[in-house]
Amino acid sequence: MDKKYLIFWVITIALPLAIMLIPVSEVFTAQLRLYLAITLCAIFMFAFEAIPNLIPALLLPSAYLLTKLAPAAAVFGPWSTYIPWMFMGGILLANCIETTGLLRRIAYWSIIKTGGTYNGILYGILLAGIILNLLIPAQAVIPLAAFTYGICMALNLGKSKESAGIMLAGAFAALLPLFFFYNPNFAVVLGAASTVHPVKMTWFTYFFHNLPNIPWAFLCIFITSKVFKPSKPFDVKDFIVEEHKRLGPMSILEKKAMFVCLLLIAFLMTGGLHGIEIGWGFVIAAALMYMPGINVGTDQDIKRINFPILFFVTACMAIGSVANVLGFGKLLAQALLPIMSSSGTTGTIGLVWLLCVVANFLMTPLAIMAAFSAPLAEVALGLGIDPLAFFYTIFHAVDQIIFPYEYVLYLIYFAFGLITIKDFMKIFSIKMVTSIILILFVLIPYWKLIGLL
Repeated sequence: MDKKYLIFWVITIALPLAIMLIPVSEVFTAQLRLYLAITLCAIFMFAFEAIPNLIPALLLPSAYLLTKLAPAAAVFGPWSTYIPWMFMGGILLANCIETTGLLRRIAYWSIIKTGGTYNGILYGILLAGIILNLLIPAQAVIPLAAFTYGICMALNLGKSKESAGIMLAGAFAALLPLFFFYNPNFAVVLGAASTVHPVKMTWFTYFFHNLPNIPWAFLCIFITSKVFKPSKPFDVKDFIVEEHKRLGPMSILEKKAMFVCLLLIAFLMTGGLHGIEIGWGFVIAAALMYMPGINVGTDQDIKRINFPILFFVTACMAIGSVANVLGFGKLLAQALLPIMSSSGTTGTIGLVWLLCVVANFLMTPLAIMAAFSAPLAEVALGLGIDPLAFFYTIFHAVDQIIFPYEYVLYLIYFAFGLITIKDFMKIFSIKMVTSIILILFVLIPYWKLIGLL
């Protein structure tokens, strides 16, 4: 056992045990103490990844149940919501589309349309990310990581400023559109807070509330183009055009996959009319890929589903469910209300952002969304603020990182070995500053203008 691994385990075990030594009181009950110890232990397992995430994802709900902290209906309640099925449907849908080659065709087309210069590549990648997230929300991370890495290798850029810019543009293109297109990741926030403040979200509501995030995504690409400005200009349009030609004409399978995606988009956009929770659209779309007359999906696409992520998501949601049963949310709300009530709306939302950003150093984004959404919804209601403003802020904050380990989806891009840690920290520090400026000086005034605040 190496030293780093040993330290991880010492922290994972010692800190929860230290919590168990804290004296109980009428407010800090024995049940709350046990809940915090069990939850913190699991969070450290998730954060340090000393063992596969599936293991703590199995142990956490089991521990809640075996210690009788909450009934099975609360612990396993997340499985009865649309959220895990939305994740599974989205992943399967993305696998089916990727097999057809449609994702690569869209990516090449986007770069051709924006030009083959360095800046053109970056904006083309963002355009591809926007299109992919419109078709398959939150499922563009792996396809764009492979695509951007392939560009860097084909151009022999190696570990350079140019490679860092292209890879980071891929990361931003995969994740920043999630701030204006409704997606499974944000659904975790709504699911975790549903026991306190249920929300019937529609695609257009989410899009309308978050319109200012669109220019912010382009700003992040602009900053990337300046921070990682190439030492000499280059044009790769001929290379991209040639790669696009090698794909040949659009196949029947690609057309069928596009047809299903368009049906999904129509379903998402008409949520206010049909009244069905739009998360189920991902399940239906994935199933359609296997129906007679379409037959796009394969057995291999099903085998490539990352099933452990479903247990991870529901385990994180169970944190919020059990916290609600124990009244932890109300306790935290009572502690935070005096501080936030004197800060005003802008200051309060800024504090929510800061709380989640700091927590991100120790907790995974999903764990933060699951653990904080319900308590902060209580705070929002106590202050007379629409909890949706807090939910959007939480979602923004968990995307603000400095180190790669803080968010596995960004870590994927760093893991290809083309970005130095110095460059990674530089661009994400700048992005973090733009995030809080956006929230305080753009989003909050916008939310007041449209009546959300």
